[in-house]
Amino acid sequence: MSQTADLFRAALEQVIAGDYGGYLDLFADDVEFEFPFAPAGRPRRVKGKDEVQAYMTPLIGRYDGASLASLTVYETDVPDTIVAEMSIAFPGLPEPRPFVAVVRSADGQIVSYRDYWKPSA
Repeated sequence: MSQTADLFRAALEQVIAGDYGGYLDLFADDVEFEFPFAPAGRPRRVKGKDEVQAYMTPLIGRYDGASLASLTVYETDVPDTIVAEMSIAFPGLPEPRPFVAVVRSADGQIVSYRDYWKPSA
């Protein structure tokens, strides 16, 4: 596995464990998150750890008791870039929620995270 894949797996473990400080530590200060399918009223892009933290704060409680139901990581021909397919099981929901992410790293930190999540879910 590549360093990017290892960083991504560590980030998933941190967020599911509720360690948001540890989660943010894995990202570069100028990290860029993109949400190409974000619905109206939700940001399509956040940049920097402060914006990521502000974006994540209202979502934190949703991960309480969540677990990773599936994960497949694909290495790409683009250096330091992976594509991940995953599903997360959230308590009280009938089935796991699917996600696809394109993640890039540099210098031991995640620098770009493009999240293709299902807005209707």
